[in-house]
Amino acid sequence: AESHGMMLHLYDSQLYCSFKNENFKQVEKKLEGCLINIRAWMAENLLKLNAGKTEVMIIRSKQENASKSAKSPSEVKILDELIETAIFVRNLGVIFDDRLTMKNNVSHIVRGCMGYLNNLWRIGDKLDRNSKVKMVNMFIHSKLDFGNSLLYNINASYLDRLQKIQNLAVRYIFNRRQRRGVTALQKKLHFLPVTERILYKVGLLMYNIANGSAPPYSALIPLLYKLG
Repeated sequence: AESHGMMLHLYDSQLYCSFKNENFKQVEKKLEGCLINIRAWMAENLLKLNAGKTEVMIIRSKQENASKSAKSPSEVKILDELIETAIFVRNLGVIFDDRLTMKNNVSHIVRGCMGYLNNLWRIGDKLDRNSKVKMVNMFIHSKLDFGNSLLYNINASYLDRLQKIQNLAVRYIFNRRQRRGVTALQKKLHFLPVTERILYKVGLLMYNIANGSAPPYSALIPLLYKLG
């Protein structure tokens, strides 16, 4: 991959690179050559590369999104097949869109959590408060926290949708269906609000990177500056 100017992510068999719109044809040729080599290697190891199932997404900068003249290619040639560029793709359980708004991922989280909450309300009268807290941590907070560092600095309206899910979960625990403030109840349960949970995750990741306890590849994320 590197010999073709591409970067490879082994966890989910991904190729990625950065380019300018005017250099797209050159990048397309590099991608084609890289995939030909990958297909040959897979054939030698009794594997098959299915170009028809390959997804391609082009992520543009904010400046390009704001420009009406800048348009991304709608198709990419992959091993003699034309693949339409995707508006969103799933990557390691997280849904990314081509503008990195994370809107689709937030909607996916909300739908999943609402399904669990509807089922939890049906059995709520059979559980004590401690059991309800465990259920919320298992089914709701696990979804809210999964990959939540990627939600840092997204549109506040999307974060509000996630916060409403946690508010509903708090009302479930205390068996309160009426729409009242839940801040005091959250503090009683020691639940960090959604925004604070994201900040905590980002802070934890940065702490691990700074102290050398994070995976080696994650050290490429921050640029650390020595002050003073």
